[in-house]
Amino acid sequence: MTDCGSPREVFTARARVDGRDCDIVHERSSLEWKRIARGRTRYDGHALLVDVVAVLPSRRGTALDVTSRACPPQHTELTVFYARRKAKHLRAIQKIVLEFNVPDECQQLYMRLQSALAEIRRPRSVHVFINPVGGRRRAPHIYQTHVAPLFALADVQATVTVTERANHALELLQDMELSGVDGLVCVGGDGMFHEVLNGLLLRTQRDAGVNIDRARFLPVRPRISVGIVPAGSTDAIVFGTTGTVDPITSSLQIILGEAQSMDVASIECNGSLLRFASLACSYGFLGDTLEHSETLRWMGPRRYDIAGARCFLRNRGYGCKIRYLPSTDDDNHPLDNSLCVSNCSVCSRGVEEDSTNRNCEKGASALATNDEVADPTDSSVWQTVEGHFSSVVACLSACASPRSKAGLSPSAHFGDGCLDLLVVRHGSRMNTLQQLVRVARQLTPLTLPFVEVRRCKEIQFRPIVPPNMEASAKVQSDESSVIHLSRSSSENRSIQRSNGRSGHSLVPSVTSHAVDSSSTTGLTDARDTPSEPPNTSLLRRQAEMARALREHVSIWNVDGEIVTHAGIDVRVHRQLITLYCSGIEHDDTARTGCFGGVNNRASPSRPASSAQPTAMAPSPASAQAPTPLAQ
Repeated sequence: MTDCGSPREVFTARARVDGRDCDIVHERSSLEWKRIARGRTRYDGHALLVDVVAVLPSRRGTALDVTSRACPPQHTELTVFYARRKAKHLRAIQKIVLEFNVPDECQQLYMRLQSALAEIRRPRSVHVFINPVGGRRRAPHIYQTHVAPLFALADVQATVTVTERANHALELLQDMELSGVDGLVCVGGDGMFHEVLNGLLLRTQRDAGVNIDRARFLPVRPRISVGIVPAGSTDAIVFGTTGTVDPITSSLQIILGEAQSMDVASIECNGSLLRFASLACSYGFLGDTLEHSETLRWMGPRRYDIAGARCFLRNRGYGCKIRYLPSTDDDNHPLDNSLCVSNCSVCSRGVEEDSTNRNCEKGASALATNDEVADPTDSSVWQTVEGHFSSVVACLSACASPRSKAGLSPSAHFGDGCLDLLVVRHGSRMNTLQQLVRVARQLTPLTLPFVEVRRCKEIQFRPIVPPNMEASAKVQSDESSVIHLSRSSSENRSIQRSNGRSGHSLVPSVTSHAVDSSSTTGLTDARDTPSEPPNTSLLRRQAEMARALREHVSIWNVDGEIVTHAGIDVRVHRQLITLYCSGIEHDDTARTGCFGGVNNRASPSRPASSAQPTAMAPSPASAQAPTPLAQ
């Protein structure tokens, strides 16, 4: 045995593993056990310290006590728990029992491993939000069966809140004590994650004194990271950042502190914030599908197929005018065939330069901005696309899911500070069918002639209303509506039915005009809450106008939430949030892997792909999913 007091020195000892004599070697970054056979040492196995979940003293024939963190004197047995790769993208917990002959060797290795693990940045205290009605209503069972035992094993202190209504988590986050919290964990689907995301970002802006109703405000980056344990019906965020929807894999990534930064977009109307988004904003086909699916909730998840079929048969198109700020990175475009996976170059490109311009407060928060702040009145840098479209989608990620593994825009990146603007020219039903078939078969629809795609940093969307409807739109602009940040529409109705309550307004609410007098920025319907007792004749007139306008103006599906404002601005804030995830581990060297942000787990066993894609000139492309982006 090497007598060493510092973890930086190599520790060697002899112990029995699975009844076999082994040499135990602990270096700073790994623990190895080498089997001894016929007087020769043979390699048997190893575990990187970044993968070690816990080291506990154990005793043969007795139950393991996960609450015991001290190794008693004269103790000769240790159990090491670590995460191993079970299959592609999947991880499982593995354990190895070390039986020493000398108690001092057991004590020394225990102290060395505990000291080394203490130096790794991991969450020690988390607040868990569980959505009991999302997806298939299995979130409480998933947490108790899979997540809670792992948290206890890793000595992660978890405070649990089971949400009781829509927006409950968002409301709690406005006044919750967060000084001792390292992370927030959502056990649910995409809707639960986006509720917590909006709550955390709103709280951070309030604490930092940022006025979210000021035009083109710059948000402050939260200190706290967010983790997701998949328990929804779509789980697009988890699938896009891990390649799977396995609760154990996501739990282990949270415990091990694997963290990546991802972009967030602010959705604004008339200079005021409506909500934050991290997945996609869809207008036209996907917006109509989500709206219609709300009337079919009794059908369960199949309602999306029925609603999508109805919208397919209606084959509506909408007049739109879109101003966009194109990306200045010539090496980063939607058709470069690069995938956003772990540890690569696209999302990390320029991060160092951006970080020098960020305003840090006590090392915890940073001002997240784009590479540049463009003047919206400078027509020389802005471009415009106008026409009659069946769908418009702003993708902040590939929008992949278990049902559509390639996603809407396969080469979109999570942390490059850009979004992919997909516009689909209105045409025959056969055109729409081609898109849906390609997406369902995991084939790219980006080369279809009626589809266009552009990579940009910001968009300004305005619907085009027929001349005979402009007067009606202007009348509606005299009345204001309140749009609240809220959980995905599917979760809202589920929770309201479960509790027998009506919708709950949030804190804070954001007030903005329903329809911009110059650009028709939105619609007023039954979901909007009047600020004063309504006049019956006025409500009847508004309802008639809304029905007439609805034939020419669609709604937005923003991360599965219905937003009735049609005219919105979407601004991307680069790597505004930190997510507990590893990024997809991709072994296809023919493509460039890319997942932005700072990975806290630099590991020599996970090399990044270095192959660069062949440069291609952007060409018209887009994509369409058969179901809306709703939980």
